[in-house]
Formats: sequence, C-alpha cells, structure tokens
Amino acid sequence: MPEFAYVAVGPNGQRLEGRAVAASEDALAQQLRRQNQFLVQAGTADDTIDLAEIRVLERVNRRDVIYFTTQLSTVVSTGVDLVEGLNDIEAQIVKAPMKKIVGSVRRGVEAGMSLSSALERHPEAFDELYVNIVRAGEATGRVDRALDDLVKQLEWQDALATRIREAATYPVIVIVMLTVLISVMVGLTIPTFTRIYQRVNADLVMPLPTRIVQGFGLFVGANWYIILLALVVCYILYKLRVQEPEGLVWRDRWILRIPVIGDIARKLALSRFAHFFGTLHESGLEVAPSLTLIERVIGNAFIAQRFRGAVSRVMAGDSLSRALLAVGEFSPLVIQMVSLGEKTGQMPKALQQVRQYYDREVDLSVNRAMTLFGPIMLIALASVFVLIAVAFYLPMFNLARGISQRPSL
Repeated sequence: MPEFAYVAVGPNGQRLEGRAVAASEDALAQQLRRQNQFLVQAGTADDTIDLAEIRVLERVNRRDVIYFTTQLSTVVSTGVDLVEGLNDIEAQIVKAPMKKIVGSVRRGVEAGMSLSSALERHPEAFDELYVNIVRAGEATGRVDRALDDLVKQLEWQDALATRIREAATYPVIVIVMLTVLISVMVGLTIPTFTRIYQRVNADLVMPLPTRIVQGFGLFVGANWYIILLALVVCYILYKLRVQEPEGLVWRDRWILRIPVIGDIARKLALSRFAHFFGTLHESGLEVAPSLTLIERVIGNAFIAQRFRGAVSRVMAGDSLSRALLAVGEFSPLVIQMVSLGEKTGQMPKALQQVRQYYDREVDLSVNRAMTLFGPIMLIALASVFVLIAVAFYLPMFNLARGISQRPSL
C-alpha cells in the first residue's frame, strides 16, 4: 500500500501534517476520521509512479467542469447534504483526473472548508472567476443561483469556442493544402520535368511562368536553412517582445488593427465582458471587484488595460456607464443600455440585453468573416493551381510544337 503525506484539520481546527499508509485517499480519510481528524489534502509520499494512473490524453476540460457544475447545482437546489451530494457526483464521474479533483473538494468540505475554498485549491479546473462567483453566492446565500449562472456561462464559452474553431477550420485546411501543393510541385515535380524537357531538347527555353516557379524552388532549396533560421529568430524576438511588461498589450493592440480579425477579437472581448460581468452582478458581487476580475479574464490585454481606468473611475464614485464610456471600446447603444439600467434600477435586465447584443455581433462578425475568407481562399487556391498548371504544361506544349516543326528527313 502507498504511503501518503497529508494535511488534515484537527478537532480544534488546528492544521495537522503527517504521513500514513492507506489503500487510497478515501481510506486515509476514513482512517483519520476515526481519530477525529478531517483530511484536507493528500499526496503519495514516495517517488513511485503507478503506470495504471498515467493517462496522457485525459485532462480536465470545459465539458467536465460543465457536467460537475450542473450536478452540483442540482444538489444545492434540492437541499441534499453537500458532502453526500459531492460523494454521489464523484461516484458518477468516469474520467480519473476529474474524479480525483471532486474527491479532494468533497474532503475539503467535509473538513469544514467552504465550497469556494475547496474549489480554489484546484485552479486547473476552477479558475479565479469560477471561484469568486461561488464565493459571492455563498455571501448572499444564493449558491444555487450562482451555480445556475455558471452553467450558462460555461455553456456559452463552450459554444463560442466551437464557433471560433469552425470559423478557423476552413482557412487552415486551405493554407495547409496550398503549402503541401507548392512544396511538392516546386520541390519535386517541376524540376524533374524540366530535366526531362532539357534532355529531349537542350535548346528549349523555358517559359517565363516555369522560370519563375523554378527559380523560386531553387532559391528555397538553396537557402532553406537560412529561411528556417530567420523564422526561428523572428519567433524568438516575438516571444521576447511579448514577455516584456507591455508586450501583451502591444501584441493585442496590433491584433485589433487587423481588418476583420481585429473586429472579431474586439467583439469577443466585449462579449466576454458582458457575460462575465452579468454573471458576477447576478451573483451579488459589487461592481469594482467584478471589473477587477474581468480585467484578468477578458482575453485581450489592450482592452483589459483600458478597463483598469474604468475600475479606478468606479472606485472613485463614478457611474458604471461613464466608466465604460471612458474605456472607449463600447458602442453608444451599450452605454445607453447600462445607463438606463442604472437609472431604472434594472441592471440585470440591462446586462442581459448587453449580452444578447454582443452575442449577435459575434455571430454576425464570424459569419461575415467566413463569407469574406471563403472567396479569398478559393481565389488564392485557384491562382496557385493556374500558375503551377501553366508552369507545368507550357514547356510540354512548346516541346511538342518544336518537335512538330522539325523538318522531316
């Protein structure tokens, strides 16, 4: 049996550390419970690795967290004891990493920790925003409402990520096809046929398209290591620039300037703001702490930098609508909706409208990008096909013409 190094809570709330041999963490928890101690954290004390527990491809993903949150919301809303509910959820989970996390959360709650504190120990599954929404629900006594909002939020993130992947798939496939096609034709096919043509007719002058493609292939073949080195150096310089204090802001500012892509990136960031802020507000968290959290999860460092000014203005007593106006990224319509929510006291409804507005804008922007990129990619692919076909077949036509024009003996 493995030896565990553990952290437990004693009968008087004191922190206890020790080592014990047990068949599993649950067995260790039961063993400590008989001593009036509650297991908080445990890990194997030796350096041996159980190969059966190594699952390279099994990682906690968003769908796992959505399933757990949905089940936990049901447990809390129906009034089932939280420890028993977590134990039931743990028994239903198949994926080993998530099962281990839920077991750790259960033991933490059993040891007297709050649910948010038990979740906070596992940032690989529950990020800072998730934990703070649960913590706000605990403070207001509406944990069930907070978990329901989290389920909606996580499902929205999952749907958004799916839409982005679908939008990026077609351009990536076309770029890969073009790269493979150009590499094969320029590096192998055209040079081979050029040598054949010259053997048949040494005086044959290659057409201009063939010479261009052949010259490009010869240049890449002779200088591939220099090109590769230059790409590596550019990548290193880029990484060094991004790691500087304002590097991410510099990168994301340039992304926002790219036509079409920048528009989508901006609306994605603002859509995240609308969803995250709405969820935090409905959970009972105040405006300034909510904006501080959103600054770290909005997904664009440049817009997040602008949000810092909004946080300062709200903390100085300014209204949310004026603070968002100072950010300079929101449309006047959104500012008006937030201002109306402040005046009427119906901020949740106003934030719901802001969510719907940016959800529509993201969908429209992605659809417009697909409509634009589709023809551009087709034109690029067709142009490369035409150039290669001309470079490939034109020498053959010239050679056939030359042979047909030879005087017969």
